Amino acid sequence: MKVLFVADHYQEQMKFGGGENNDSVLIHHLRSHDNVDITCLYTSTTTVDQMREYDKVIVGNFIFLSEEAKQYLINNKKYLIYEHDHKYVKTRDPSKFVDFIVPSDQLVNRDFYEGSDQVVVLSKICEEVLTTNIPAAKVHSIGCSLWTKDFFHLVKNLELSPKTRDVCILQSPNPTKNYAATVNYCIAKGLDYTAIFSPSHTKFLEQMACHKRFLFMPTVLETFSRVCAEAKMLGLQIITNPKMIGMFSETCSSLSGSELQSALLERNERALKYFSDWVLSDG
Repeated sequence: MKVLFVADHYQEQMKFGGGENNDSVLIHHLRSHDNVDITCLYTSTTTVDQMREYDKVIVGNFIFLSEEAKQYLINNKKYLIYEHDHKYVKTRDPSKFVDFIVPSDQLVNRDFYEGSDQVVVLSKICEEVLTTNIPAAKVHSIGCSLWTKDFFHLVKNLELSPKTRDVCILQSPNPTKNYAATVNYCIAKGLDYTAIFSPSHTKFLEQMACHKRFLFMPTVLETFSRVCAEAKMLGLQIITNPKMIGMFSETCSSLSGSELQSALLERNERALKYFSDWVLSDG
């Protein structure tokens, strides 16, 4: 089976991109199958001629995918959209609209979503919002982000770290993570906070693990929120608006620590099997 994976960026360029990290785990998993030959290309340079030779196509983030390429996929290929950040909305954030109902003039890529064999989303709320706004899309929620088995082993050990500090916040240049406003909130509330960041994911988790609480104030509807899930798996209490976090639409969000680790590991395995079954199925 020859499979093409197309995305705007990959983990090598976007080490802290949630979508790119999800894609990386999925690509590694699919490459473990002897009968799957998977090629990764950038959306900005992918041509129709390149697409012709593949049996199936998986589409990650696709802001730079040409309209010609989209139409070719719609008319000629069996493709799956691995949805990370609401690319059916001009603002890429349905939370800006009442009840997440997006006005028709704000919807984009409708035919691309409707033409997909499957649109895979990360949480129940994302499935509900996408289905409400594009009813003809075939949507499936895996109910989780994707991590490696090494990650689950690491977080199991780090959960035991002494919680010697109070609040941590995410230091991020991404405006949707709302770092400056989060700092101001901490100052206004007199919170003893630490802004955490590291180019190493392991170091980042080590910093987070020694805190009691994680404060997160995103400006968009987070499709799942890896960072909140990681904080909960490490045993931290989450301070946030749950309506803006996809993970909190899932039943497992009531869990924390080792119980959440086990639940998300099981969901990861189920999700990866779902992708494998789609790739290996006939037609």
